[in-house]
Amino acid sequence: MKWTYSVENKSVASLALLSLCLLVLFSNYIDRDHTSNVKNSITTLYEDRLVAETHILRMINDIYQIKEIVNASRSNLGNEENRIGDLLSGIHPISDAYRNTKLTAKEEVKFTELSKILTQFETSLSKGIALDLENTNKALALLNELSAIQLEESKLIMNQAETLFSSSKVSAQFASAVIIVILLVLQALVFTSKTLSSSNQTSAHYLN
Repeated sequence: MKWTYSVENKSVASLALLSLCLLVLFSNYIDRDHTSNVKNSITTLYEDRLVAETHILRMINDIYQIKEIVNASRSNLGNEENRIGDLLSGIHPISDAYRNTKLTAKEEVKFTELSKILTQFETSLSKGIALDLENTNKALALLNELSAIQLEESKLIMNQAETLFSSSKVSAQFASAVIIVILLVLQALVFTSKTLSSSNQTSAHYLN
């Protein structure tokens, strides 16, 4: 019956080694998947949030310049109308670049409102200082809302990245624990095999 026990030991050892190999492969796959997801989160944070925020800040800067010009003009824009027109024209490529980033549904709504305000601003430059101030204030308010959205979305992305990192850490710890258990099983099998071999040699000696 000892040969049967030896065969069983070999079968268990083979199964343990196979499990160990599969676990290492699975752990490697999980690590690569988590790494890829974290990289995607960082890319999204940069391309769709930090870049978008840069465009928003540039537009805010231009609108503030327009507001300062309007405030300084008192009752009539006069020659400053051309300067405001140039600033508004300069905002177009910036807003187009912002539009090309990945916008959320909420951003789409706010950006559409902003585009309408900017268009209205361009067509109402000669209709009075009060209307110009109203348009600058509306544009600044919308840009501040868009900036706040960038912050909210950035926090969500960072939370997702932290969750992925924590999940990866737990998976690695679990894999390490299982590997240790498998190695202990293999060690026990080797020890049992040696004990059995020693016992066989002792029995053979007494028989002689």
